[in-house]
Amino acid sequence: MTISKTMITTRRSALALAAAAVAGWSAPALAQYENKAEGISRGEVVVGTSVALSGSLAYMGKAIEEGMTVYFEGVNAAGGVNGRKIKLVTYDDEFKPAKTVANAKLLVERDNAMALVGVLGTPTVLAAYEYLAEKKVPMVGALSISDAVSTPARDLIFALPSPQSTEAAAYIDHAVKTLNAKRIAVLYQNDSWGKPALDVAEKRMATHGLKPVEVQTFERLATDLTSQVFRLKESNPDVVILYGLGQQAASFFKAAEKLGWNPTVFGAGGLNDPKFVELLEGKAVKLYVASYYDAIDGDNPAIKSFVADYGKKYPGSKASSLALMGYSAAAVFSEALRRSGPEPTRAKLYAAMEGLSGFDQKIGPKISFQPLAAGPYSRRGQTGVALMELKGGRFQSLGSYIDPVSR
Repeated sequence: MTISKTMITTRRSALALAAAAVAGWSAPALAQYENKAEGISRGEVVVGTSVALSGSLAYMGKAIEEGMTVYFEGVNAAGGVNGRKIKLVTYDDEFKPAKTVANAKLLVERDNAMALVGVLGTPTVLAAYEYLAEKKVPMVGALSISDAVSTPARDLIFALPSPQSTEAAAYIDHAVKTLNAKRIAVLYQNDSWGKPALDVAEKRMATHGLKPVEVQTFERLATDLTSQVFRLKESNPDVVILYGLGQQAASFFKAAEKLGWNPTVFGAGGLNDPKFVELLEGKAVKLYVASYYDAIDGDNPAIKSFVADYGKKYPGSKASSLALMGYSAAAVFSEALRRSGPEPTRAKLYAAMEGLSGFDQKIGPKISFQPLAAGPYSRRGQTGVALMELKGGRFQSLGSYIDPVSR
């Protein structure tokens, strides 16, 4: 098990000053209130996360942890939240649900974490939830696009980013209306993350009078997709909807190249990352991907500041959209902690999350949560996506955010 503990207190960065100005944070005298059983001491607040730091999705977990670390570093350098600095404790779960559950128990029972922040993955989030719900520990900024995480809404899961029900719908609409696609095939990971994507895609296709010409599936952590890709190619689709990540998505393109096929693909959000581009090994693929934030190499000032701080903290690494997911989760937690006041508890944090409306994280759409009874998106912080196309080794935005959900 890989363990990393990050408590950063030293550097005053541009991000720190921007965060302080935006959120109105200040650096009051050392707080007197303590609640150590829930991770609150006079000088710090303990939070935890469980992400893949090894295995085929390690590049995702590593980037997410680094994004959170950089954001918390900025907050701490500006004096913390209500006089307390944020200590992040991270455990590696290898993207294995059983390990996520074990990590959650360590974080709650040994580290006394106030909340879990930025946990990555659908099966991992759902596996840990039963234990965390029993202990009444919030999951803030759960990083899964699967509607299975937020529909039905679960009381203590506050999920980021936008779900498949808006992402896959945007893919189908763009394929049909802009690319004039008539024949659409689907390849998805056979689990609680991939299956909802197929359901959404089929329903959206039906609104255009279409059905999939071929549907193939693969098991999580599969290493060879040749047979599935062969069947997809034989169906002669105009576009392929691909719900796979990391090595599995790369295996799709590898198999397609071997078969002399270069299809137009709409890939799951999370593929618009420099690390995934590296996995493609220079293949000239036709790939569209959804993004939940502004372009990482665009003109957004907050993202520019983040990229600069990230480069200083992790020389040789390149900031990515995955790192922005970690940034987003950390920003949402920090804001909810601020709203919890000088004597925070898990219950106050929960109330602050449920009432978080229109929070501007400065990197993309505003974040809003609602009371549980408000509907299927009450525990989904954002629902808008921006489509991006891979060109010249970079993902370029195709326009403004698409958000079919009115809340």
